Amino acid sequence: MGNPGEFLQTCAAGKVWLFCSQCDTAVNFNAVEHLDCIENPHYWGPEPWWHDTRVFRCPLCLGEQQSVLHVND
Repeated sequence: MGNPGEFLQTCAAGKVWLFCSQCDTAVNFNAVEHLDCIENPHYWGPEPWWHDTRVFRCPLCLGEQQSVLHVND
């Protein structure tokens, strides 16, 4: 997925997940409240969105969490 359009399509299809360490479960990218995105300073490739850390509020425990993206194909 080398372009932003593919990334957005994958998110819209519900195939992107984040991990809540407090609930110990995966939550869908579309179901969370997105708070921030932390860039990975060590990644210099063409797909930075896959290597960022997302800060989000989990809809299950309402806790603020951080997770990298996971794709379920």
